[in-house]
Amino acid sequence: MTPDPIIRLASVVQTLEHVVVPAVDSGNLLAVEQCGVVLAQLRMLERHMPLIGAYHALCLTDLLGVVAALPPVEGGPAAVMARRELAEACAQVDDPADPRLAFHRVGRALEGLVRAMAQDGEPAVRRAIDAAVLAFSIRQARRARSCFQDAGFDHDADSLPTVEAMVAGN
Repeated sequence: MTPDPIIRLASVVQTLEHVVVPAVDSGNLLAVEQCGVVLAQLRMLERHMPLIGAYHALCLTDLLGVVAALPPVEGGPAAVMARRELAEACAQVDDPADPRLAFHRVGRALEGLVRAMAQDGEPAVRRAIDAAVLAFSIRQARRARSCFQDAGFDHDADSLPTVEAMVAGN
């Protein structure tokens, strides 16, 4: 056994392809279909594993840029508290060992700010924050779509960069 997740995934894919899938009753169409879906997902994971850290670093860098460009918060106590919590979450990011966790921590804090601004934030500032978050969300959704373009479900997969090109900044 090896702890390397890429080698372990490759081993699971080989086992499924050469042992499990051939043993599935070909008359059970749902089982055959699901074997194909599972294998396709595992192959995508295998391909993306070396890129996961760079992907999350890209997402985190974009998110931190959005937060840094937000206007000063004006509003009631909920908005002010949420902005403080967002600043604290960003302060904990200092060269994170796990950009995925930092991304989710900052993202949750930004969501908290959006909710607080809806509660007692100054309307013009709320609109500016909402616009910045929406623009980020569109970029983030495009990144997620790139990760799953090989699944064949995207309506415009050809318009998306490959995961490799995306994490390389293209």
